[in-house]
Amino acid sequence: MEFVKKLEDRSYRTYKARLMAHRRLVLRNNAWNCSLIAFATSTTVASVGILIEKNMYGRGGDALMVALAILSLVTSLVVSNMNYGARGRAMEANYKMIQQISAELESFFTGQGTDSWSKYHDIHRRYLNAVDSSENHSESDHFRNTQDSLSFKHRRKVRFDTSVTFFPVFTLAVPILVIIPFILWFIRGL
Repeated sequence: MEFVKKLEDRSYRTYKARLMAHRRLVLRNNAWNCSLIAFATSTTVASVGILIEKNMYGRGGDALMVALAILSLVTSLVVSNMNYGARGRAMEANYKMIQQISAELESFFTGQGTDSWSKYHDIHRRYLNAVDSSENHSESDHFRNTQDSLSFKHRRKVRFDTSVTFFPVFTLAVPILVIIPFILWFIRGL
């Protein structure tokens, strides 16, 4: 039964891509949480520093802190709207469901009786329901699981998706740069 093998292969590929999507969403959630915590902490500490030493960040220090606070708020709202944590948990439940279906298909021919056709239709229906019950994985999640060498276009998509995932790590430069003058001021005051 070739159609069983095709569904087995498709469900396994879907499982692997959804697993990658889950990892991507969890990584983005954690990275943005770290970035936002660092941003909030550094701007709060810097604001306290400005209260004590007015020119710690130069003549425009007050405006700089207001701009950073607004940037932090907007970033927080955008990240909150992306809902990476809940999406990651939903994707985890989905890939586990599809993994179970894939495992059932691997053992489809063991212990089969006369009801194999209805068994196949039941598994196929559950697979389609599982696929429909969650957001889809990205093309990059799919490409990360292919064994074939990727075309330039596909590699570019994977690289772009990876850079979006790691963008919060680069945003940590702002809190570091904000906190340095405070640390230098604090050390000079000791």
